[in-house]
Amino acid sequence: MEPTPLSSGPHGPARHSAAARLPTIRFRLALLVLSCVLPAAVVSGFLIYDHYRVERSSLLTEAMSTARSMVSVVDRDFDTVVTALRTLSVSDDIDMPDRTEFRRQASNVHAILPITEIVLYEPASGRDLMNTAAAGQGMGPAGLLRQVVRTRQPGVSGLYRGANGAMTITVAVPILREGAVRYVLAAQVMPSALNGILTDQKIPDSWRAAILDGDAFIVARNLQIEQFQGRQPRPEVVARVRQQLEDTFDSLTVDDVEVVTLYSRSPKSGWTVMLGVPHKNLTAGLLRTLESLIVATVVLLAMGFAMAWLVGGRIAQSVHALIDPATALGAGEPVQPPRVDFREAQQVADSLERAAQALDEARDRAAKELRDRRAAQEALQAADVRKDEFLATLAHELRNPMAPLVNALQILRLPGRAAVPAANVLDIMERQLKQMVRLVDDLLDVSRITTNKLGIRHEPLVLQDVVQHALETSAPLLQQRRHALSVHQPEEPMLLTGDATRLAQVFSNLLNNAAKYTPNGGRIALDVFVRRPKAGDGAHQGQVRIEISDNGIGIGAAALPQVFDIFFQADRSLGRSQAGLGIGLSLARRLVELHGGTLTAASPGEGLGSTFAIELPVAAIGAQVRVPDERAAMPIAPLRVLVADDNVDHANTLRTLLLAAGQQVQVCYDGLSALRCAEAFEPQIAFLDIGMPRLDGYELARRLRADPQLRDCTLVAVTGWGQQQDQQRSRAAGFDHHIVKPLQLAQLNELLRARALATVATPETQ
Repeated sequence: MEPTPLSSGPHGPARHSAAARLPTIRFRLALLVLSCVLPAAVVSGFLIYDHYRVERSSLLTEAMSTARSMVSVVDRDFDTVVTALRTLSVSDDIDMPDRTEFRRQASNVHAILPITEIVLYEPASGRDLMNTAAAGQGMGPAGLLRQVVRTRQPGVSGLYRGANGAMTITVAVPILREGAVRYVLAAQVMPSALNGILTDQKIPDSWRAAILDGDAFIVARNLQIEQFQGRQPRPEVVARVRQQLEDTFDSLTVDDVEVVTLYSRSPKSGWTVMLGVPHKNLTAGLLRTLESLIVATVVLLAMGFAMAWLVGGRIAQSVHALIDPATALGAGEPVQPPRVDFREAQQVADSLERAAQALDEARDRAAKELRDRRAAQEALQAADVRKDEFLATLAHELRNPMAPLVNALQILRLPGRAAVPAANVLDIMERQLKQMVRLVDDLLDVSRITTNKLGIRHEPLVLQDVVQHALETSAPLLQQRRHALSVHQPEEPMLLTGDATRLAQVFSNLLNNAAKYTPNGGRIALDVFVRRPKAGDGAHQGQVRIEISDNGIGIGAAALPQVFDIFFQADRSLGRSQAGLGIGLSLARRLVELHGGTLTAASPGEGLGSTFAIELPVAAIGAQVRVPDERAAMPIAPLRVLVADDNVDHANTLRTLLLAAGQQVQVCYDGLSALRCAEAFEPQIAFLDIGMPRLDGYELARRLRADPQLRDCTLVAVTGWGQQQDQQRSRAAGFDHHIVKPLQLAQLNELLRARALATVATPETQ
């Protein structure tokens, strides 16, 4: 069946040209065969290699066991000689003037041990008193004799060339008389006796096996012993042998064969048995198996390609038969059923007849997806609202425990109390607590940044005071990380206009940032520079520049332009253990901009530290820092005060403050109790929480306002809810004031004083 040409329509030739550039079905099937056979071959190769590694490990393990057993045999043979010499040493004939009988006893040992001579040596005179050989090797190395006399223990020498020119090994034992070494009995062991140890193990002919003495000289070898006896292996092999008792590594033998070397060194005698397994022995089986795998892979590929060619032709014919029905469907013409050879092509032909209906269903699904997308968008908006509600609730829950802490702090500052801390300590505690409250507000500042609703207070302030507050906030972290902090600022007060707490928040944020991303024991500097205006420039008051620099991990060039983006986090980790939410720097920059200044970052690169620079305008000439009103210290007339809060600690501490101020106080812990107490107590001012059980603050305020006897009572909402809609609800319920916890002592005194003055101006009806 010939393929149908794509000639219908004005773009037929172009389509045909594009189709000609696409791969054919036969090519795709060939790729399928290739993708099936090659991975199987690769996996088989890996399995073969893994089996080779297991076999290799097993072989080397058995070889190491052989080396250990051989070195044990070497020690055993030397122990046998030592035992024989000790047996001779107890002979009474040693001390006889005529040692003929002792010579006969010593000569009998030759018959059962592989030794050439036995010598009796007297250390005191340095003479050989007896030698079983007429022209033998003599006593052996002088160092060995001194060692035996000094340690009173048997000793074994290394391989050396004796007096008669033959290679030999000396085994010596001390003979004690009256607690001192009187004689040394030495035997000369034939090196050839150790060759039997190598022969008994039936080591393969292609392997290399050797016995080394304590100085790593070759004593016995399974191949070419005449050539290499008395030589050391290669220097790198000797170095490895002296490092540890056992090891396995690749090396060259003295006859230049690449082997895997295994050795075991005796901790007792210091002698070593070394085995070398040639690499070609290890890899021969692997190479043969891989060659067979390659041949099988080639055969399978050839068969697969042939089948792909045949099957691909049949598939291509059926696919071409589907072209005309598809073209007719696109042109809106009747679809003629094609002749195809396989089920899938027939299924495609059947689906063409249902294509129109499927298109309608697809349009319906698209419309439904659009509706779903809109619903999802609305759900996201609702989730955003829930996020804001969560942040508000979180701020409320964090403020509640802070309120009694503030009141307790203010109680400690009352005059006349015992063990009152120093005033500066109390001031620091109060400032830190206020700073915690403002930091809680930072959670809400996230949404305020995105909606451009973040605001600050504009008041005269002294820069040095703000810096001091920031240093107090950051001091615990700086001390914990053992950083060295240097601060340089002008001695004369620098007057600025702005929000002291917000600026302290900016400085402490940058100091904490430097402390977190500087390794322990680093250096951090805070430097203040004053830029005066040019002479005659009356339009500007100058600027102050605050630089906070460190020698920490720095900022990469790619991350530097984005460091102030909200939620951005460069990977500046010491293991990322100090990573934050990514809002601190963005909030700091926005706060600086609200003060009319700029915040910039600079870093030479990663690992080279970083510098954050703040530039702020100096306050106009004549600006003065607000001085507290002296009338705030004047006594307040007694009032009837009602306190209602389900937070018992806050209610009780507020009661203590009011009693200290000379007020008459009633405390309730739920809304309903507060309503009943107010009806009997008739308070002049009431401090009410909003979220109370049994009756919330809003309903309590409405009921108090509805009572003619309590209509003139000043109602103050003291609550953790501080958003704009909360303040609107409190005003609608009848509250005169809305105070966000914690209630400051100055605010409390101001409210009491205002109520007392109002009472004096309009006396109560008796």
